[in-house]
Amino acid sequence: MPKVISRAAISSSDQAPATASSLAVLRTFYCLCGEFMLVIDRGLDKLPRRKTDGAFIVRCKDGKDLPLQAARKFKLNAKLGKQCLVKRKESPYLEARTPLLCSRCNTTVAYQTTPPPIASGTYLYIVRGGLTEQQGRIPADAFEGEERVALSERDLQIRAELAAIDEKLNSRMDEATRRKLENDRKNVVGGGTVEEVVERQYSPGI
Repeated sequence: MPKVISRAAISSSDQAPATASSLAVLRTFYCLCGEFMLVIDRGLDKLPRRKTDGAFIVRCKDGKDLPLQAARKFKLNAKLGKQCLVKRKESPYLEARTPLLCSRCNTTVAYQTTPPPIASGTYLYIVRGGLTEQQGRIPADAFEGEERVALSERDLQIRAELAAIDEKLNSRMDEATRRKLENDRKNVVGGGTVEEVVERQYSPGI
């Protein structure tokens, strides 16, 4: 009986040439309440911004100048709000808007200047500070451009009284207690106890 020699070709995915889809990096964003809201092929900080309110501009449809004006690949998990008119101080014109709301907390996270459905126009606008990449954390641009509120005389007096109380307590505190309090403050800023912080540092999945 003749000897049968099997021949097999082994193929691995790491040997395959890179495709456009494999090179694409999708970014996920959440509402401030923690609800999943947006998946997009580029970070919001890389998108152009609207001069009027600083909103991030998402192109929904291809323009004439390709690939510079190619539509972004994204999916927005939002519901339509009630259409409204917006009047700006520096402009005599009204702008028709369709707000796009979080399905959990009804917060406006984006808007468009065209009627429904979502992404019916050329552009869609993400509200500045409305979405975050880390659940439960306020984005860095949430208060961008906000003016500081001037404190009243009473507020300044209360702050001075609290500072005096803190100084009095610190003067009575021994060195060991002061160090423990400082460590506790660092743990609060770091987001957990010392054990939890160490566990996050050495566990990539957390």
